[in-house]
Amino acid sequence: MNLINRMAGLLGGLMIIATLSACQHSQPKQQDSIANLCQPQSAPGSASCKWTDEMQHQLNQHFRDARRYAGQQCLVRLEWQNSGRYAVTQTQGDETLCLRAWQLIGQSKDLPPPPDASQPAWFGFAPATPSHPGATGAG
Repeated sequence: MNLINRMAGLLGGLMIIATLSACQHSQPKQQDSIANLCQPQSAPGSASCKWTDEMQHQLNQHFRDARRYAGQQCLVRLEWQNSGRYAVTQTQGDETLCLRAWQLIGQSKDLPPPPDASQPAWFGFAPATPSHPGATGAG
């Protein structure tokens, strides 16, 4: 739950930024930027939240040095490419984790496409934390 709360805080900040930039972007651009955004407080079972969970799971399988980034967060803007891979177009958050997230996304194969592949996707990335004291944290 801690990860969900942290991501909700990041996503809340994104919503504020989108609202404050309303005079600079047309309404369709604002809708485009949140088309694939998981909003767990209003729609926890949405396709976007299921996609976010799957992305987090798959990336954590390759994130062997997660403990090094404990407590850090990164919001990543992704665009699905015709090649079946993602292009990272923007990051926001802890620089070292964002660089690592960019690397993991670029190296990972078979990541799931976002629910609306024609729109950018925002993905909140944070290191997985062990669920109990005996957990290894590798994952």
